[in-house]
Amino acid sequence: AVVSTQSTGDRRSWYGWLFDGFMPYLVSKVSWMYGEAMDRFVKLNRLCESKVDYDPWPLFDRLNCDRILVSAALSTSKRFLRSGIGTKLVLRSEELAKEKGCKATMLVTTGMYSERLFKKLGYTAEQEVYYSDLKDDNGNVYLNETDVLKKFTKFVKVFNE
Repeated sequence: AVVSTQSTGDRRSWYGWLFDGFMPYLVSKVSWMYGEAMDRFVKLNRLCESKVDYDPWPLFDRLNCDRILVSAALSTSKRFLRSGIGTKLVLRSEELAKEKGCKATMLVTTGMYSERLFKKLGYTAEQEVYYSDLKDDNGNVYLNETDVLKKFTKFVKVFNE
């Protein structure tokens, strides 16, 4: 199975503001309805986003552009590892983003294999946070590090014109 989710951030769009600004707020307010695990996930997600400044809006000004591809998820089954399908998906996403007028793309990797892929494809690592540094209000680590999952890294790639 292969999963890929992206959205095109457009600073001129009310939908972009709604999706990036209001929806996370709304989800944080109703997460209690889905139990403790969902509440913990939402808190971890907000913590991660704040640690790496995962917000496309400042990037619009920094790059003087109106459209940015924001990649939310790319995942492949273990049986597809090292088959090249991840690389093909990323390259196709970049082509589509350019066709839509995007000047750049941003994303966060969560493991060493995805980090290697995006470095190989010319993405620049801007920030990284180790999972051991992510603690809840009681000082407990949200995620335990593994051999493959130690940190998450924010990457940006500006497309050549």
